[in-house]
Amino acid sequence: MSGRISPSASFLADPVVSDPVLGFAETSFRATNVKELDATMADYLRRFDINTFVLCRATDSKKRPSAARIAGSSNWEWRAHYDANGFAKSDGILGWGNTTAAPTTWMTFRQDQETKGAKTRIYDEAGEFGLRDGFYLPIHQHDGSILAVSMMASQKLPETRSTLAALHMLAVYYHLAAERLGLIAKPQPAFRPDRPILTKRQLECLKWIRAGESSWEIGRILNLSEHTVNEHLQAARKRLGVRTTTQAVLEAAARGLIEL
Repeated sequence: MSGRISPSASFLADPVVSDPVLGFAETSFRATNVKELDATMADYLRRFDINTFVLCRATDSKKRPSAARIAGSSNWEWRAHYDANGFAKSDGILGWGNTTAAPTTWMTFRQDQETKGAKTRIYDEAGEFGLRDGFYLPIHQHDGSILAVSMMASQKLPETRSTLAALHMLAVYYHLAAERLGLIAKPQPAFRPDRPILTKRQLECLKWIRAGESSWEIGRILNLSEHTVNEHLQAARKRLGVRTTTQAVLEAAARGLIEL
């Protein structure tokens, strides 16, 4: 399995994905404080046998590793050990997020690093604290810094596409809810506020992506070229302040622009 996980919007049709994702999306946005949000996240992650998770600032605007905790349900013994040993400076997964917006699992990332001859001591030590695998999503911010949602498990995570897609989307919604609660700064729109958030064509393309269609198939439906469809999707991502089309679908749904 490669180090990149790119679930398509069509996975929303799978109950393994849609049930926890839609349930969390509804309940998390009713949270009025971080305690309620974290309790909701913990409840939904239990069905994946995940009991530790954290939203952190992985790197600052100058790409320096940080791992500063913002919210979450940390394994406090591991966190104290991590900080005491200055692992943020050597934690390769933090720097890895500088080059991608795709998530990965600890096992996959570790295998990739070992293939390259890199040291993976941090994962051996995490295992001693009962953390043997994890799911990691870097979230790029407009100031150049990177936030990350990290979920940690006491056993190897299932590598089914449905499970990975569900964890990906739960991480996205957790970040959005944290942003709504003011735990992180909201990105400033790159367009005038008196303009529509998305054009009619951009919304149409996102709706068809939500339905599981490819850019080529959407082009046939809307009588557009595949290149034009991709341009509309790229513009939608920029206006919504996200980096992937899947995130654009989720963000548009969160803003009430399309139905999830």
